[in-house]
Amino acid sequence: MSPTIKMTSPVNLFFREAQATMTCDSLSTDTARDKTDMEQGGVVEAAPQDKMQALRDQVDEVKEEMKINVERIVERGEKLPGLLDKAEKMKKEGEDFSKTSRKVARAYWWKNAKLVVFIVVVVLIVVLIIILLATGVIPVSASGPAVTPTIKP
Repeated sequence: MSPTIKMTSPVNLFFREAQATMTCDSLSTDTARDKTDMEQGGVVEAAPQDKMQALRDQVDEVKEEMKINVERIVERGEKLPGLLDKAEKMKKEGEDFSKTSRKVARAYWWKNAKLVVFIVVVVLIVVLIIILLATGVIPVSASGPAVTPTIKP
């Protein structure tokens, strides 16, 4: 026979482990009781009252654990509306932040674009002035007043 592998959920594994633990605990308790009876020289008999009491004790323990679990679930249920409100508030704040950040980014983009246009215009004006001076369209004057020589007849 080949071993079969079953896919089980974590919840099923948890319950199986809990069941195995409870079984092992009850077996170890019974085994310890049997050993003490044998050590005392007595004959091991099944004591139905002890077993019933042990079962009742286990049921009581399970009931207490279930009560604690139910209380925890109720507490979580009470906290749930507050968490939902906080989640909605955070969602709204996130949307507002997104809108504001887009506006700020757009404003800085326009500032940057205006600065680039201004720098390009200034550079073009400087280049144009240099070209006009080099071609003689704009006359360059001497350091002193311009004197035109007069011709004598």
